[in-house]
Amino acid sequence: MNRTVFRVEWYRWLRTRRLVALVAAFVLFGFVSLLGAKYLPDLIGHSSEIQLLRVPDWRDGLQQYVKNTGLLVASVAMILAAQACALRSTDPIGIYYFSREISPVRLYLPRILVAAAVIAVAASIGAAVALYECWALFGSYPLGPAVGSLTVQALAVVSFAVFAAALAARFGSAGIAAGVTAVVYVGCLLVSAVPSVQPYLPTTALQPAIEAARWSPADAAKSLLALLIATALALTAALTTPIRAIRTVA
Repeated sequence: MNRTVFRVEWYRWLRTRRLVALVAAFVLFGFVSLLGAKYLPDLIGHSSEIQLLRVPDWRDGLQQYVKNTGLLVASVAMILAAQACALRSTDPIGIYYFSREISPVRLYLPRILVAAAVIAVAASIGAAVALYECWALFGSYPLGPAVGSLTVQALAVVSFAVFAAALAARFGSAGIAAGVTAVVYVGCLLVSAVPSVQPYLPTTALQPAIEAARWSPADAAKSLLALLIATALALTAALTTPIRAIRTVA
């Protein structure tokens, strides 16, 4: 692999506006989620039917951000990564690549790495916007737990996207990859009803609880472990399955 391959993939994300759309989605929720949490009492007003138990603080703002990005934006990132890595032997671009390449590593790894890097940068920008907006709206807050929770979520978003990208590369279909990932996500939501299992589920990493005193690296590792294992298995399947057989004439 040379730098040209990675440069081509970078320009594919840039010129198709995928990069711009993804960064815009993270930044938008970084602003909107915090503003919604801050001014929720004013939006509700003096309604007699809806009563707030307490005044929203920085935890509510960041919790709203991770809920929105952990579902909506993570889904967008997963679909974009799957689309970037899905190649079919019947499509013109697929015919071009499959007729010239026999190594799945050289064909798929640059696509997956560039997709992961783009999503990581977009998630980092969104988290930085959310942290700044939280300070601007709610004042000072414990930075360590906030950064830790958002870092865990960013790792989960990237891992889910790489998982979907690897599936798309393996099956040659972004639709199959998105469907399998959606089934995994829904299955985790159903299993999360069991309290003893919930800390170990990938959905816990996608939408971590924002707490000033309860966050710990051990809890983060628990929620990421299963997702990282699944992602590693998907990558292994995508990068070790031969693209096509090489036949020699006897």
